[in-house]
Amino acid sequence: MSVKRERATHTRARLLRAAAEVFDRNGFAGASITDVCARAEVSKGALYCHFRSKEALGVAIIEEQSLLWHRLRDDQLAVEPSPVQALIAMSFEFARRLEADLTVRVSAKLLREAVFFDVAAAAQVVGWVAVVRDLLALADERGELRKGVNVRHAAEQLVAELLGLQFVAQALSGGTDLRVRLARVWRASSGCLVTAAVYETLRFE
Repeated sequence: MSVKRERATHTRARLLRAAAEVFDRNGFAGASITDVCARAEVSKGALYCHFRSKEALGVAIIEEQSLLWHRLRDDQLAVEPSPVQALIAMSFEFARRLEADLTVRVSAKLLREAVFFDVAAAAQVVGWVAVVRDLLALADERGELRKGVNVRHAAEQLVAELLGLQFVAQALSGGTDLRVRLARVWRASSGCLVTAAVYETLRFE
């Protein structure tokens, strides 16, 4: 990589980090390009070389997280022999990152903004459903699912439940009880999905 390209890559990363910090602190509507440039210690000209607007910065933050569920799936499948247990563990790891990882948290917040919901939510949800569907299909191949479970419908339902759970937890507790709510939902939902023998082995934590 040339020095010029390396510098540009570094500047872009600084801008994304600064934007995430400013959006987290001020909210997207309350943030300004000036705030982001000051936080990143770059000029507006440098910012506009990478992003044409504040909205473009937000989309870039969301897209940075577009492969997160795929990475979490691969990480959990590497340590969990059960695809259903991997799915459950993946959701708890995502919840942990919502608390601990700035970019994940801000990306989730931005997706609730109307301007980003219209342009980015569909692609994100399609990706999440695909990851869940793949795990459920693998679980079905291994005999973990009950007979008659429609994998596609179940994947869409689970993603709807998990997204709704984030919204409810954020509204009622600021997200502090998300993991408690996750455990409750998984205990109820997985009982309808997996065989009794598999259910007895699952960990909801």
